[in-house]
Amino acid sequence: MSSGFYTGAFLDHALATGHFRMGNELFTTQEVHIGYEGRRSITDIAFWLRLNLSKAKETKTTRRIRKKCADFTFTIEPAYLSSEIELLYYEYYLSINFDGYFTCSDFIPEMNTENAGFNTLMIHIRDKGRLIGVGFFDIGKQALMSVLHFYHPDYKRFSIGKYIMLLTKDFAQSRKMDFVYPGYFLLGQSKMDYKLFPQREAMEVYLTDVQTWEPVEKFTKIELYNYYFKEILGVDLIPTDDVAAYYKSQKEKLDEFEPPEHLF
Repeated sequence: MSSGFYTGAFLDHALATGHFRMGNELFTTQEVHIGYEGRRSITDIAFWLRLNLSKAKETKTTRRIRKKCADFTFTIEPAYLSSEIELLYYEYYLSINFDGYFTCSDFIPEMNTENAGFNTLMIHIRDKGRLIGVGFFDIGKQALMSVLHFYHPDYKRFSIGKYIMLLTKDFAQSRKMDFVYPGYFLLGQSKMDYKLFPQREAMEVYLTDVQTWEPVEKFTKIELYNYYFKEILGVDLIPTDDVAAYYKSQKEKLDEFEPPEHLF
C-alpha cells in the first residue's frame, strides 16, 4: 500500500476490511510469527477483532476496574512523545515476557507530524502527578483503533491496561462512533485474549474469505481453526478438543499454503 494519510472514512474502511497499523502504514495478515523451532519460524493463526459499541454494556468487571482506578486522573489529547513517556515505556518493557519494540518511538515512528499517516490521540493516567499509564489510539470518522497501551509495573494490580481500554471505549462512545478495533487475537495461545475485554458479547471477529464480521461468541477457538483451514486454505481436518496439539499436528499442512491477501 502506498504512503498516505489514513484518517476519516478511509481509516474506517481499512479497519472494517481487516487492516491495522504497523509503524506508519497499514497491513493485514492471518499468520503471526511467535518464535522459532530450530531454524524454522513458528507462526500462529490470527483473527481480527472489533468491539461493536451498540452492544457494549457495563459489567461487574468493568465497574470493579473503574472503582479501583477512581483516584487516578486522566487526560486525552493529541499524541506526542516525551522523555517521561519513553521512561514509562522502558519500565513496562522490562516487565513483559513477550517480544516488543525497545522504545515507544520504534512502535509509533510518527505522531501528528507532517509525515504521519494517522490522527493519533493519547490517554495519560496519573497518580498524584506521577505518570502511570499511557494509551495511544488512531481515530477515523466512525471508528478508532487502539495502537499501544503500557503502564508502570508497580500498578499492575489496578488493571491499568484494561482501564485504558475502558477510557478508549468511553471516548469512542462520546464521539458517537460505531466500533473500536483492538487488533487481533491468536488461536494457539491466550496472551492476546485480553483484547476480548471489556465485553466478549459485544466483540466481533472478521472472516476474511467472505469479508464479514460475526459475533465472536458464535465460535470456539477450535471452530475458528477448522474455519481457517477449511474455508481459507481448503484443508479438511479432524476436530479435536486439544487446541495446542491440533495446531502442532497440522502445522505441516499449513506450511504448504500461502495465506491469501485481502486488499481494498
